[in-house]
This record gives sequence, C-alpha cells and structure tokens, in this order.
Amino acid sequence: MDITYPLRKPINPINVLRQAGYHPINDYKSGQDSWVRTLGNLHYPRFHLHFKTTANAIQISLHIDQKQAASRFAKVPRHAGEYDSPIVQAEIGRLQRWFDYSQTV
Repeated sequence: MDITYPLRKPINPINVLRQAGYHPINDYKSGQDSWVRTLGNLHYPRFHLHFKTTANAIQISLHIDQKQAASRFAKVPRHAGEYDSPIVQAEIGRLQRWFDYSQTV
C-alpha cells in the first residue's frame, strides 16, 4: 500500500520510524535500504516499508512479508506479501499517528 503523507514542518523520518518500532535492513543483492517491524519474536511475518522524502511530504510503501523470499531458482513467487489487507491499512493509520505526533512536539 502506498501513501503520501504531507509534512507541516521538517522532521527526521528515521527517528519517527525507530520510535514506531521499525529497524533498518539492507538488501545486499539490490543495495536498497528498507525498514521492518516484526509481528512476533521471529523474522516473519513482518511489516516491510520503503520511504522517500520530499521538501514537504513523505512517501511510504508498506506491505507484510508473510515468509522469507524463495530462492531465485525456485519456480514459485519470490515472497508471500499482503499489500492492501486490513492489517496493512491499520498499520498505515498507526504510522500516520506517529508522524502527526512528531509534528506537534
């Protein structure tokens, strides 16, 4: 699920994501940085997000990774992800509250 969240004042999105329980990971194959928040004590399932900032907005792309990505040689989809489920929508709402709070402090 993709969302663009307008910012009323400059903030540090890294601090907001850390406060919301996310931690950074780096995909060594693609070189992309992303953020995850696990839903239990194991690596999966987990929320997985990418973000981009502009002068007055932050763009967030969020989904749930249900299991680890399959090998590139396997003839199955890379991973089982949920993009528009109710739990993803609830997490987007939770992140919006964190960004709202960060702009009032």
